[in-house]
Amino acid sequence: MERSSVCWKILGATVLLCAALMLFGCGRKGAPVPDYSRDAFAFADLQAEAAADGAVTFSGRVTGASQNLEYLVLEMQAVDGELCEGCPFLAQEQQRVDSRDAWENETGSSFSFVYRPVFPGQAWRWRVVGHNLYSGLPDVTSPMQTVFAASAPVSLFTDGE
Repeated sequence: MERSSVCWKILGATVLLCAALMLFGCGRKGAPVPDYSRDAFAFADLQAEAAADGAVTFSGRVTGASQNLEYLVLEMQAVDGELCEGCPFLAQEQQRVDSRDAWENETGSSFSFVYRPVFPGQAWRWRVVGHNLYSGLPDVTSPMQTVFAASAPVSLFTDGE
């Protein structure tokens, strides 16, 4: 008899624990969110260099799950006149680059490609948007950067020296 009473106590404790979890939950509010950190990637060491013929070479590295980068989209905005730090980025040009065409090495961590801007300018603001192989994961957008035309004189002195 004593054995069945212990079983009933264990069963009662288990039912009570399940009921408490159903009533109070685990403490997290909202729907569960899956962890996609293993499938995410990011951009690093982004650079752009303009040549005298007007072509711009873009390069950089992809960190994280670089194998999930399906393609890049280069977005550019021509700048004539003064650069504005707080101005919004409005892409005038977009160029899709498949990742397999841009990889510099077999591991798929460094990329490089050449693009000739359509809109002329003394400088171009640009950024790269990476599209993940998995459609449920968000795009990765790099910070906006500026590249100056090779023929554009860049003055380092502000007092006319």
